[in-house]
Amino acid sequence: MKQLLFYFFIFTSYCVHSQSVLFSENSNGNWDLYSVDLTNGKAIRRVTKDTLKDFQSDYCNCKNKIVFDSYRNKNTRNIFTLNLKTNELIQITKLETRDGHPVWSPNCKNIAFQSSRKGNPDVYIMDSLGGNIEQLTFDNSFDGIPKWSPNGEFLAFNSNRTGGPNIFLLNNKTKEKIQITADEKYNFVQDWVSNNKLLIITDVSEKRQMQIVDIKDNTIKNLPTDFDVTYARYKNGNIVFTQKTKENKVQLYLMNIDGLKQKQLTNTKGEKRFPTFME
Repeated sequence: MKQLLFYFFIFTSYCVHSQSVLFSENSNGNWDLYSVDLTNGKAIRRVTKDTLKDFQSDYCNCKNKIVFDSYRNKNTRNIFTLNLKTNELIQITKLETRDGHPVWSPNCKNIAFQSSRKGNPDVYIMDSLGGNIEQLTFDNSFDGIPKWSPNGEFLAFNSNRTGGPNIFLLNNKTKEKIQITADEKYNFVQDWVSNNKLLIITDVSEKRQMQIVDIKDNTIKNLPTDFDVTYARYKNGNIVFTQKTKENKVQLYLMNIDGLKQKQLTNTKGEKRFPTFME
């Protein structure tokens, strides 16, 4: 009963709140998208409702749309957009493969994503309607989970091409690929803090926590957390992230870029993943 009272479901319309976070939650055995209002931390709203899971998402302020991947088409992972004002839902990839981890470009004209449409996970881009698809990586190992730099010049992505999970940059003009991390640790890019700095999750002292990596000065800043961090995104001096608790639950947290003022945003049963800021 408490969990039912905690949620305010909206099925036919959705009002965007300033300073909100969009995330995926596994509630009652199925993944859907929810948002939490950061002004009070309690107004949790359900954004999508489907019998099959809606998963990783990203928000576009200039279009007032979210892009997300979902298994709702024949239980095959494809990419959809949802207009939060009109509730218009559009499926923009329709192959019987795995298309996922979509992210808007800074100008919201393009979407980078991960696809196995040629058998192996690679990084692709397409326009906002799903057209003009271009393959950007061609390695035989895993390449995926892309993130745009704020100026749109680079895509950071994860790759196993050197053995372990490491982070690479792709220059969108020259197509040059630059390796950023080169060790056997767990290294996964989460977001860009600036055009020169990456927010990543890596293994530190037998715990997965966040770091800020300056790719220009080659410096690293640790952002200590209490438990394992699973996903994180950055915006306007703040980081929203998911972290395991003492009870081994995964909840949503917020802190500033200095690693201070950590605040727990959710305290519900379902596991949380893929948080991202909304306006």
